[in-house]
Amino acid sequence: MTNSYSGKRHQRALAALLLCSLGLPMTLSASNIQFEATLKTQALLTQPTDSTHASKQFGVGLEAEFSNNFDSDNLIGIFTPYARWANENQEVNHADVRELHLLHTAERWEGLVGISRVFWGVTESGHLVDIINQTDQREGFDGEDKLGQPMIRLSRILGQDTLDLFLLSGFRERKFLPVSSPLALPFPISNNKAMYGASNGRQHLDVAVRFSGYRNAIDYGVSWFSGTSRDPDFISGATGVYLQRYPLIDQLGLDLQLTLESWLWKLEAIHRTFDSESSTDTYTAAITGAEYSLFGLANGLFDLGLLAEWHTDSRDNLAMVPLQNDLFTGLRLSFNDTQSSEVLAGAFFDLDDDSTSLRVEASRRVFGDARISLEAQSFTNIDSENAAYYLRDSDFLLLSLHVFF
Repeated sequence: MTNSYSGKRHQRALAALLLCSLGLPMTLSASNIQFEATLKTQALLTQPTDSTHASKQFGVGLEAEFSNNFDSDNLIGIFTPYARWANENQEVNHADVRELHLLHTAERWEGLVGISRVFWGVTESGHLVDIINQTDQREGFDGEDKLGQPMIRLSRILGQDTLDLFLLSGFRERKFLPVSSPLALPFPISNNKAMYGASNGRQHLDVAVRFSGYRNAIDYGVSWFSGTSRDPDFISGATGVYLQRYPLIDQLGLDLQLTLESWLWKLEAIHRTFDSESSTDTYTAAITGAEYSLFGLANGLFDLGLLAEWHTDSRDNLAMVPLQNDLFTGLRLSFNDTQSSEVLAGAFFDLDDDSTSLRVEASRRVFGDARISLEAQSFTNIDSENAAYYLRDSDFLLLSLHVFF
């Protein structure tokens, strides 16, 4: 109780300090304000006859970005709040501070303090090395959306390389949807009273280091993380509701991308160890594959990328994730039009039990300052022993309109 209260108090103090530093309301000469409004409608294409899921849902998301450079060439403040509302499934309604930080840059140094988002990774069908931010499970099925993370980041520019050091506090727990929600896990999970491997709970100070850069045709990143895992273990409770436990972990990560003319060869790999009380054993996982691009097809109408990636996990069938020996194949269409139209379509094949999932993503700019996007996934021929079996009747289509102003 004391740690939780202290953490909230410290975060509120940090937020107040940064808001004052940003100078809100900001002078127009030093500030920039951008808004993005998103209208979403989701349809479940298949569902069990006894399901209580609403077959259609409508939602609204609003994200704003306020920035201020304080009339300086070396300092910038960023504030990015976000809120989401849905007409059904009220559990997805939430608000979050995605970013609230000050960034100072010098000739070979950068320093950041506050709440921010960091992305690591190179592969298309998964991001093993991406560990800094917690997944916002309420925002989407693919895990691409992330919560803001309180941090201090210090970066040293070393010619073609960059060395990043992160100090992370104020852990963000993952919020899971109830069993009655579409695409939710098939067992009830409590979003309260999470347990931790660290004695000081969510106030444990996590540390991460990443060395990244490029040499000729190779882009690389080597990372190390030590702290509270962003992925919880699930502990069965007395009432049948599962409790979340976040173990302490150490993770070594590697991401590589090799560019050879029309080929992109990619690799992400991790080795993760756990504290002694965790229910998960040490494991190694990797995603490796390639993308081959064909440019200027149909008299320059579009470019075509052919993708293939293999997922492997040393835990095999004991893994809590469905992608432990799976192949992803797909194609990317990038149209050379003023609307920046794109289509990504692919399929996941389980090489152990032949389970298959099909996925399509598409987007196109409309009305000048807006973009329409489509996301659809179908789960076909899912084996009863597969980790994704609970999704067998969860085919969905999500249509979104993003308006920028």
